[in-house]
Formats: sequence, structure tokens, C-alpha cells
Amino acid sequence: MFNKILCPTDGSDQAYKALDLAIDMAKKYDAELVILHVPHRSENIEALRRFAEIEGLAPNVNTEIDRLRSMDYRISVATDSAFQDSAVSPRLLIQIGHHIVDGAKRRAERKGLENVDTLLEVGDPADRILKCIDKKNIDCVIMGSRGLNDLKGLFLGSVSHKVANRAPCTCIAVK
Repeated sequence: MFNKILCPTDGSDQAYKALDLAIDMAKKYDAELVILHVPHRSENIEALRRFAEIEGLAPNVNTEIDRLRSMDYRISVATDSAFQDSAVSPRLLIQIGHHIVDGAKRRAERKGLENVDTLLEVGDPADRILKCIDKKNIDCVIMGSRGLNDLKGLFLGSVSHKVANRAPCTCIAVK
């Protein structure tokens, strides 16, 4: 029924639930599993620090996070306004992104799935997912219904909602 299953992931609990379903479906249909991560460019530095600590990345990324926090502080003092979100360096987002997709691939392989591809794309998550569907000839997308960026999703629409409404293939949103 399915030949290629796409599982976008952001490292959230919902994304891991979706990944487990995608792994099961890929095994059932002997399908290729494509795991995609699209970093959010406006991630909050402290949220990234917490994520890095939980995922065991803190030693690798803390230097970059400290550099970004000091830049944010200097900018805040200079403009007399506090920034809640900071322009996080692409290097940090890519490093965390690789950790997310590599961990997802290892999870799939531990569950016996051999045909796994990973991608890291930069840009708007919904747009990048839709482009991946076309580029990779995906016939099923399995993704979490809510990810790490819940507040933004409440106001602008969730990534899963945008993908489900615009994708030309079967879409499964996992709660």
C-alpha cells in the first residue's frame, strides 16, 4: 500500500509517537522510511539549552548557547528592550537537527527497520515537508499533531494542519 513513508520530527513527544507508528507501518508494508527535521529559526535560546541537556548534547552546544546569550544580552542593553526569541545560529540548529534525525534513525534500526533515510532541511517546516513529499515521491506522511512550537501553532496554524490540507498523499496526525 505504501512505498515511501515520511516522518517529520522535531524531537517532541508527539513526534516520537508518530515515529513509532511510522516505523511499524514501514515494516508492515516493507516501505522506505524518510525521517525529516526542519529546525525552527526562532527557537528560544533557553528552550534550546533545556533540550540540549535532556538529550545529552549540553557539552557540545553550551559554548554556542552561551555565546548567543551574551550577544542577546548586549543587544538588549543597547536597545533597552528584552528579546524573548533570538536569532539562533544555523550551526547550533544544524547540530541539534543532526542529533534528532540520527536518534530517530537509530530508533528505527533498533526496531528492525533497515530502509531508513534521513534529511535535514532549513526553512518553513510545512513548506519543506511539502517539497520533500514531491521530491521523494512520498505516499504517506506520519507526523505529530503538536510539536515543540505549540504557541505559534495556536495563532498561525500547526505544521501538521498545513501539511494535511496541502499534501497530495495520505497524512496521519498522531496525538
